[in-house]
Amino acid sequence: MNQHIEENLERKIKKNIYGKAQSVKITFPAGLGSTALKEIESILNNLWFPQKFQSHCQLLKNEIQIDKIHMSAISELLIRCQCISDIKLILLEEKALGKEAFEKQCRSLNWNMFLQKEMSLKIKVNSVASKAFHETGLKEILANILNNHVSEIVSGENTTETTSLNADLYKDTLTLSISLAGDSLYKRGYRGTLSASAPLREDAAACCIQKSIMFAQSKNSNFNMNTILIPFSGTGTFAFEYLQWHYKFVPGLFERIYALQKMPLFRQESFNFLLKKAKENCLFKTKDENNSENLNSENLKIICIDNSSNANTALVENLNIFEKKIHNNDFIFPAEIFEKNAVINENFLKLDIDSFLSHKNYGPIFLPLNPPYGIRIHKKSDPIAFYKSIAIKINELSKILKKENHNLSGFILCPNEETWSSFCNQLKHFDLETYHFTQGGMDIRVCQFYI
Repeated sequence: MNQHIEENLERKIKKNIYGKAQSVKITFPAGLGSTALKEIESILNNLWFPQKFQSHCQLLKNEIQIDKIHMSAISELLIRCQCISDIKLILLEEKALGKEAFEKQCRSLNWNMFLQKEMSLKIKVNSVASKAFHETGLKEILANILNNHVSEIVSGENTTETTSLNADLYKDTLTLSISLAGDSLYKRGYRGTLSASAPLREDAAACCIQKSIMFAQSKNSNFNMNTILIPFSGTGTFAFEYLQWHYKFVPGLFERIYALQKMPLFRQESFNFLLKKAKENCLFKTKDENNSENLNSENLKIICIDNSSNANTALVENLNIFEKKIHNNDFIFPAEIFEKNAVINENFLKLDIDSFLSHKNYGPIFLPLNPPYGIRIHKKSDPIAFYKSIAIKINELSKILKKENHNLSGFILCPNEETWSSFCNQLKHFDLETYHFTQGGMDIRVCQFYI
């Protein structure tokens, strides 16, 4: 009997999940949707597992919706995207006028395709301009329906659920969606205990890096970076996100577990194929290629500068974890990329740039800056003067590079209009472009620069 039920469920999954086009909602760091959309469209146009559908992507206010997409392509986005936070599979999108209609629609789904007893679940309900407006009551209805399908339904903060189910009611249209990520996708798995609360999320950092590179290449299509110079390097987020992008080491290779892998609809064989393709497309050299050939044939250098010993300790810990993740995939990490044991314990503003760059084949430089602000900076410090000093230091750097006919490109995160204005007004002879995103409740202004 059990075998018959399993075979019947398998047929339904094959027909309704893998035999039909699906729709998903994708979340991203607030304000960075256009960058996330470009990454998504680039992947969909170059899928490792081609799909028979022509997907349609739409950038909405807080999410990207993709219609007509195959489940294998969804899995591919899940493991390849750096710039997104979650992928939610849309299970149902129907009219639901009132609580009775809400319950009827929720009961109409075959939950056995998405949930199993070993899973724990968090239910999130959002009701706007709906006749079934009482969110607590709607959550109770859903909980009663799903109690027998999972081991536990959790609520509150700091929970460790397998995944979350979202019920969104807008003008009496009900959309049910389930997270395929579980833990947010920006939790890569290379952070140690010392940097668990780093202030800049990895997906936001990846967006800033990719957006800045596109800006530089719009000014000079041949622009390429030999040196990544990271003042205020903190725990290394910019360094690690750049390395992933540069070497095409996709987030799925960090061996994290996705909620999708615990769902009945999951297909291990297809997932293994995608991981195999991820390794084939990665630009790190394999252990089999570890011979006399230079592992860092591009002579890429990453220089991290920070005068916080705690941050430097955390960066070194993260670097060790990052290297281990690379080795676990049978790749060799070219350790010579990093200067002097990964970090330089100096104050960037007091650095003698001319002396620092002497005897270094630095070439064009990429300069991502996330200076300390908010709780990261002493209350008595003058942030406006601080950002002005950073601009003066960048002007000094650009003069040295200009003598060698090298370009300088990068970006800086500014916590308010005053610091942004101070920085931009002081910077000389650069092409500039500004955009905004939200981080930790703050409106961050990002100034991109190129010379």
